[in-house]
Formats: sequence, structure tokens, C-alpha cells
Amino acid sequence: MKYTPLGNTGVDVSVLALGAMTFGSKDTWKLGGLGQDLVDKMVSRAIDAGINFFDTADVYDEGESEKTLGKALQPYRDRVLIATKVRGKSGPGVNEIGLSRHHIRQAVRQSLERLGTDWVDLYQFHSWDAHVPLDESIEAMQDLVEEGLVNYPGVSNFTAWQMATVQARAEERGFSRYETAQMNYSLLNRDVEHEILPFLNYSKMSLLVWSPLHGGVLSGKYSKDSKPPGTRAGNRGLFFPFFDEKTGFDIIERVKQVGKEQDATPAQIALSWLLSKGHIVLVGAKTMEQFEENLGALDVNLSSDQVGKLDELTRHRIQYPNWMIERQSSGRTFPVSEPPWTRKN
Repeated sequence: MKYTPLGNTGVDVSVLALGAMTFGSKDTWKLGGLGQDLVDKMVSRAIDAGINFFDTADVYDEGESEKTLGKALQPYRDRVLIATKVRGKSGPGVNEIGLSRHHIRQAVRQSLERLGTDWVDLYQFHSWDAHVPLDESIEAMQDLVEEGLVNYPGVSNFTAWQMATVQARAEERGFSRYETAQMNYSLLNRDVEHEILPFLNYSKMSLLVWSPLHGGVLSGKYSKDSKPPGTRAGNRGLFFPFFDEKTGFDIIERVKQVGKEQDATPAQIALSWLLSKGHIVLVGAKTMEQFEENLGALDVNLSSDQVGKLDELTRHRIQYPNWMIERQSSGRTFPVSEPPWTRKN
């Protein structure tokens, strides 16, 4: 296993983290339905592989994900970091949603109880809440940090300007900085490269990648005519409404070609591509076989030529004003694509 810093915390985490979205026997979202026995086996295998970072959320399987993950991690609690989230609808009450102080305090208490722990290592705002003043949300988060219930704050599904505002307000008030952003990123969705990744690099926040296989599509198991029942694609469509079937399956065929060169599966190639970018990748699985396949991405060493070919498959046109900034910076020491604060000595 390889390890990387978590934001600016001084803490190192495994580059592959285990996501628990499939955990929980209720299977309310039809994404997995993993019971405690299988969760125990998967977590034990993750620990053996060197994974020390585990992510869940209070809304996953109506809290069952936190329960099963917490039980599985009990023997290893001091060796691992647990991340969970707050924002979604977590109960029948009208106020059991959002980033109000009321809901944050209620939600963290319930998450800690389900996880069977006294603290959460990383507590993440699951999305922006325009209905609550930002200062109220970050004050509530800071209270949790000062009370020892949360070690580090993070965000998920935020825009770059929203993250910048959070960091600025936290810094102005002497609050703990937000160390991570959990965002969707894959060969089939590279939107974060426009504004979010440059901000994360500038602010020294870590990117936590969710759904790196684009809802399972990059596993190569789906085709234009085959979306098997019992799979994410079969149950909910292709999970992401912006998947372009006209070009998407052609891209997957190209990924398969690189897989043949590496003697690896399409999923392993897609994961290895993300790992080559230096990000922390959350992997989930419905079976031990899938999990083992995901772990196999660690053994894939893509050549610079292969990474370049994969980059070109779905590279975006550079957006304004970035192309103007790059043009005006052409005579400077560092190109915009490699600003001085991201360079390694």
C-alpha cells in the first residue's frame, strides 16, 4: 500500500480508501445490501492490504452503513481513520436535514452512536446548504472540533467558490481549516479539472474521489445493449444522467485496450489513472471478488505514454478565463499547468 498526506494535517492515509455505500442489509438504494458478515470480511481484507481510511455517510442505507462499518472496525479503531458526512435527510422530522446547528449536533450524535466511536476523524458537509447561513454551519463544526468529537472538517460536492468561501471564513475566525473535498471524478467525468482541482492544489486540500468507475460503467461490464438486472445500471439507469452512450462506450473500449497492454481489467486501469494523478480514491464493492479487483489497481503501473493516451480520451476544452490566464502567463517561470505551489523539489 502507498500512503499520502491528508490535506495539511500531518496524517497519512492509504491512497485507496474503502467506501461503505454498499454496506447495510436494508439496501434502500439498491446498491449493495451487504450484511455484517461480508462487511467484516471486506474490512478485514482492507486492513490486511494496508487500507487505513474508511468513508461512509449518515444517509447511506438509512444509517445501516455506519452501523455495519463501525462494528467491523471495532478491533482496529486506533489504527484507522473514519470519515462520515452530514447534510442529507436523516429522519422523518422536518429539521432532520441540512447544515443548521440543530441538525449538525443531532446528526453527529447519532453517527457516533451508530459507528460505536467517541470521535470522527473526518466530518464532511455532504453538500452546500443555501438555507442556512454559512457562519452557523462552520461555527457548529468548530464546536465539534473543540469538543473532541471531530478531528478534521471536510466538504463534499461543493463548487470551488463555495470551498474558497468556507476556507476564508474559517481562517478569518481562527477556526480549523477544511482539509478535504470529496468529489466525483473519473475518466468519464473530469469536470473538477476546470476550477476545483486548481483550488485544491492552491489551498493544499486533498481530493477524495467518489465513484471512480462512474457508477460501475468503467468496469467494462456494461454495453449499449446490456444493463443487467441487479446491477447499479440495471436498477437505476446508468446512475449519472450525463453519461453519453454515443461516445462513452467507445471510450471504454479504449480503456480495455490499455488493460490488455497491462494485463489488467478496465476497472484497474481507470483506478490506476486516478492514482497516477496523486488523489485518494474511494473504492466500494458488492462482492469480495470486486474488492480484490479494485485492490489490484495498486499493482498497475501505467507508463507516461498510456497515461497520456487516457488523458486525451476525455480531455476538456480549456475554459475561459483559464485560457487567457495561461496565455498571459506564457513568459513566466512556471506554466499555469504546473504552478509553483504544486511543484515538488
